[in-house]
Amino acid sequence: MVLRGPGIMKKALGAAVAVVETVCRAGTLVAFAVLVGVVTIQVLGRVPGFPSAPWTEEVARFCLVWLVAFTCGVALRRGELVNVDLFVTPLPPAARAFVERIVDVIVIVFSLTIIPGALDYVSGSVGERARSLDVPMIAIYVVTLFIPLSLAFFSFARIMGFAIKPEHPEHGEVV
Repeated sequence: MVLRGPGIMKKALGAAVAVVETVCRAGTLVAFAVLVGVVTIQVLGRVPGFPSAPWTEEVARFCLVWLVAFTCGVALRRGELVNVDLFVTPLPPAARAFVERIVDVIVIVFSLTIIPGALDYVSGSVGERARSLDVPMIAIYVVTLFIPLSLAFFSFARIMGFAIKPEHPEHGEVV
């Protein structure tokens, strides 16, 4: 069986984007739910008679790191990642689209450039353990690899036409 045409590849990429975005959204919800639970334990730990858990601050930091990891690619795809709106928004639609694609290429190049260093960082963390939890730190350090992979993937998806168009004000107001 021979697969023909760009339609098959575009459908496959669309399916991959949907799966990765679903995983990122689910990861965001889990990380946020854990963060809310941990912060609740921290707050209750200040109440007299309620035990204070020593591991909550570390888990809260880990949750925040994973929140960034899970949301950065999705935000990039939606055009909601930090952007120079003051420069891009006033441009005509064709020029805006061109500049956004240039930014996507820059993000891909930057992300691919830092992946080898991130991989070295993750592989160098094998055997390290969190102080208060006694869990392998590789589960946290792998985020340094996850973020550039996510940014590169979603930037490529944007270039291939899978961007979710952000709401740009058409009336010229940028502030």
